[in-house]
Amino acid sequence: MLTTDTIVRVSLNVRGASASSSAFDVGLILAQAAASVPEEQRLRTWHSAAEAAAGLIADGFPADSPAHRAALKYFAASPVPGTLLFSAFPASESPADALAAVLDRTDAFYGVFLAGEATEEQLLALEERIRSLSRPLMLFLPISGTVQEATSASGLLAQLNARQSRRALPVYVGDAGNAADAAAVLGTAMGLERTHAGSAFSLCYKLIPAIRPQSLSQEQVDSLEALNANVYLTRGYSHLLFEKGTTASGARYDEVLYLDMIAEALRAASIDLLAESDRKLPQTDDTSAQFINRFSAILSRFYDREILATGPWRGDPVGSLTAGSVLEHGFALWADSYDLQSDADRAARRAMPIQVALLLSGSVESIVLSINVSV
Repeated sequence: MLTTDTIVRVSLNVRGASASSSAFDVGLILAQAAASVPEEQRLRTWHSAAEAAAGLIADGFPADSPAHRAALKYFAASPVPGTLLFSAFPASESPADALAAVLDRTDAFYGVFLAGEATEEQLLALEERIRSLSRPLMLFLPISGTVQEATSASGLLAQLNARQSRRALPVYVGDAGNAADAAAVLGTAMGLERTHAGSAFSLCYKLIPAIRPQSLSQEQVDSLEALNANVYLTRGYSHLLFEKGTTASGARYDEVLYLDMIAEALRAASIDLLAESDRKLPQTDDTSAQFINRFSAILSRFYDREILATGPWRGDPVGSLTAGSVLEHGFALWADSYDLQSDADRAARRAMPIQVALLLSGSVESIVLSINVSV
């Protein structure tokens, strides 16, 4: 697959606590096969649990296999995700290379889960491969063992945290036999992704069907969350909650997801504008206006989804923005005049860079109640 970076290069600079795929609501399950893998098994597409179960059995993955359990937990999510991609790979191939083989066929997915046993080295190599890609993916990764083992300084979780990975979402599953619980989280994330107005979501405190909450003390929860692991637990007597929906870097999943979506939408719009015009786009300020108008329409839709919000700019001064400048609808766009363009950029037929400032809407995760009583 040829990258579009040679035409449109998106530079994403995240300010504050926050930190492209064509299908942000589709997950991929990778699974090592017991024998050689026919070419047709390198990529399967299923749209329901029944389809997945029948397909896995036909491909030699029995009902008690990790791949089978992961697929059923993926489709147990509510809302139910519409599509699951599945790829079997031979033992002679690493998970990272298996992912590359899928990307040679399609990039229409966002979440990735590896079913079955894998070494820490293989998992770290898979995360590194994902982190190095020019298009974004998210690895949903089970963390097993006792809490003491899971939080050890040399463990997988600590290594991901040290990397400050924004491309891995670690899920503490306790017993290794519960690894498919991370696929349930993947299914929930894919099922919640919608495109209509007001559809923005956060993974924090979501109900994850088909998995049991961990029985943990607050001290154990704190030690896991200190390394940005996610846990599914019961608070009070009846509140089943997924905490806190973070990547290994501490960035919230929704922030990473929506910035990925915005970057991809602007990239695609740039390519479309360049390709669909029946005349050339001159190196003039009118062309900058065309890009800005198109980008504004796209960002307005993210505002309608409540991903962006009107508010004051809290970052460092950039372009014409200073601290306190109000971003209407959560975004601002501008470009310098072509009068300032260098001779080299003009000769290379480059556009003037479009500056984009975004204000994410955030998400409430706690509240203080003040109750005043008069008797």
